[in-house]
Amino acid sequence: MSAAVAAALKKIAAYILSDKELRGKTFVIIGSIIAGLLGLMCLPAVVLVSLGNMEFKLPEIDKSLFNEAAFIENLSDEQQAQLVNLQNQGQAIESAMVNADCKNQTIKAQLIYLSFFEGVQNFNVDSYANIFKNSPDDKAIIDTLNSTYGLKIDYSEFMKSYTWVMNATINGYMFADSKSKNAADLAAWAENAYISGWGYKDGTFGDRDESDRIRYVDGAGLILGYLRYDPEQKMFNSEPSSFNFTSKGSLDKMPDEAGNILSDGTDFGVYVGGGEVIFASEELGYVTKEKVADGAWNSWSSISGAAYNTDISFEEYDEKKKNNLGLVQWAIQAHEAGWGYIYGTYGNVLTENLLQDRAAVFGSEVTDYMDFIRQNWLGKRTADCVGLIKGYGWYDSASGEIRVGTNGMMDVGANAMFANATVKGTIDTIPEVPGLAVWVDGHIGIYIGNGEVIEAMNTLRGVTRTQLAGREWTHWLQIPYISYVEEKENESTLEK
Repeated sequence: MSAAVAAALKKIAAYILSDKELRGKTFVIIGSIIAGLLGLMCLPAVVLVSLGNMEFKLPEIDKSLFNEAAFIENLSDEQQAQLVNLQNQGQAIESAMVNADCKNQTIKAQLIYLSFFEGVQNFNVDSYANIFKNSPDDKAIIDTLNSTYGLKIDYSEFMKSYTWVMNATINGYMFADSKSKNAADLAAWAENAYISGWGYKDGTFGDRDESDRIRYVDGAGLILGYLRYDPEQKMFNSEPSSFNFTSKGSLDKMPDEAGNILSDGTDFGVYVGGGEVIFASEELGYVTKEKVADGAWNSWSSISGAAYNTDISFEEYDEKKKNNLGLVQWAIQAHEAGWGYIYGTYGNVLTENLLQDRAAVFGSEVTDYMDFIRQNWLGKRTADCVGLIKGYGWYDSASGEIRVGTNGMMDVGANAMFANATVKGTIDTIPEVPGLAVWVDGHIGIYIGNGEVIEAMNTLRGVTRTQLAGREWTHWLQIPYISYVEEKENESTLEK
């Protein structure tokens, strides 16, 4: 960066930092001037880092300069050329980081380049990006950059600067899908809060404090902030005001999916994979990370408003023959994955088009709950009571598709399935056979053994795990479209 450009930016940055009102408004303006560098709303902070330590004094400055056009007009041709060059370099780094599949580190790469690479010869942007891709951690990145380019970047000092810069902004590069809310991006949000040094304060969700310019969250706010944040508009919305749990269980039953919510009965944390959880600690006063095993976490859940992995994964026992034991595992994974309930569905992912179709066919069974469905089940797999059974029968493990009418499973309702059964009885005579169906007029569930049932209960409850006793089941039945087998002890074979 030329001395002239540095002096101009330093003057403006000092003025901004000395004026609370301007800090909140003109960061956007100045950031837009050199947006190609980092794409940060508070880009002057980055410039300050690159200029080294400095004392902030209120300089004499023409406030009319605080718009992009006016500022650029007051730069010389050489200064303008320098800014354009920096913008192009920043954009080239962004593209290379995307191509290297490490776009979440784009700001880090741009900041290092801006701060330390003046005068570096034979710079290749693709090779530069690959250092970030192939290094296991930040210390390795700095060490490799120093050895490759003959630099003397101090790791500790850089990380202080980087944390400060990251706290000042929301890293837009972290989102895998900025147009939807999903579990992977929730985990990325939590990682960003940890990396960026967010503090703890009750009733906060990630916005910057007006007095100290630090971002704060509390335990629930770490999660709620993600749901509220609009990456396109780069702002927090006022809704939602809360979040709901869609599936939950004990920690030993948690699927290994980043974005699951952990709880110890009091606090919440976000599971980020690799056996680690990130949470806002009131005791420490900031967002921290720890091994799940090192904390008091005892349960997990998924939340409404965020899409989770919809892959079907269960032990089918016999891929060539649909059977009761495979049905049990199918039901268990549906419950653990938080499947919802939509009338007339059988395990497919609920899209808006599918929702509209089901609403058109089944009327008030669906239309009376449209807002709830969109909030809780859209993007998840759904089934109605008999659809949970039919989905297993129609599932093709080779293709991963659910094809109606396949594998001998008839497309019938709950009452027809009961009527077609040849082996059945009253509920007081139910044998201890996992994979039997339990039935009451108009409704059907899957007995999984040990006095437990998994059923697609209703629109508001989804797929639930209940006790056989205490429900209104009147009969049991062997589902007529599958085989009933017994698992041999200590053997993987099945006996009919």
